[in-house]
Amino acid sequence: MSLFSTRAFPRHAHDQFGLGVVRVGGHASWSACGPVEAGPGDVIAVSPEEMHDGAPVGPGREWEMLYVDPATVARFVEPEAARREIGFAAVQNPGLAARTDAALSALRSQDARAAEDALTDLLSLVLAPASTADTARLRGAPSPATRRVQERIADQPDAPPSLDEVAMLMGMGRTGALRRFRRETGATPHAYAMQVRLRLARRALASGEPPAEVAAGFGFADQAHLTRAFARQFGLPPGRWRKGLITPGAKIVQDGDSSTAP
Repeated sequence: MSLFSTRAFPRHAHDQFGLGVVRVGGHASWSACGPVEAGPGDVIAVSPEEMHDGAPVGPGREWEMLYVDPATVARFVEPEAARREIGFAAVQNPGLAARTDAALSALRSQDARAAEDALTDLLSLVLAPASTADTARLRGAPSPATRRVQERIADQPDAPPSLDEVAMLMGMGRTGALRRFRRETGATPHAYAMQVRLRLARRALASGEPPAEVAAGFGFADQAHLTRAFARQFGLPPGRWRKGLITPGAKIVQDGDSSTAP
């Protein structure tokens, strides 16, 4: 995905590994690695379930990203690699930027073999074992108490738990439960549940389900509520996001009138 935006994104997470290159302007974000800034030519990255946000440094920024499902990482590299995290949120590394560009170029060309080669090369580098590369680290597991809440949300994404239920599941007071969950996941239980619902909604929309049915299926009051939450989180309303998804090589101008293809 190629995106230009002047907007700030609230904290959110993705289901996939993401790697990309900033093309124009500056980008600042909070991530599990701490606060970072990235400028033109810098490589930016995110791991599955890793909470992060983002804001422009200056009038706006443009970046190009590739997203890879953990199952694809396991197939292209090795199963253990899919359980690791990329150990940086932003880095100035011309060699890594060149390899990321090579993968992006191969994907744009729609040459499956070239894309597989380039992605395997890139992913094997950034997800190498920690003993051989300082750009990877094992993903830390949340505590059993936090995991119980995550499992409850996953089981019933359309009916998020109240804070009282979160406290009961974690076996502690409301304040302690809220603080531990936020410390271990990067979000409050309510925000985490909203992330899960929106990511499931995005998958359903990508598969072609009508927005009204998606809204009803994931506990949104109506399609308008889904549209507002989706645009706030991902920067685009569902229709424009899906248009960019199904148009190869689309460049999404988030704050303009339409998507454009380079």
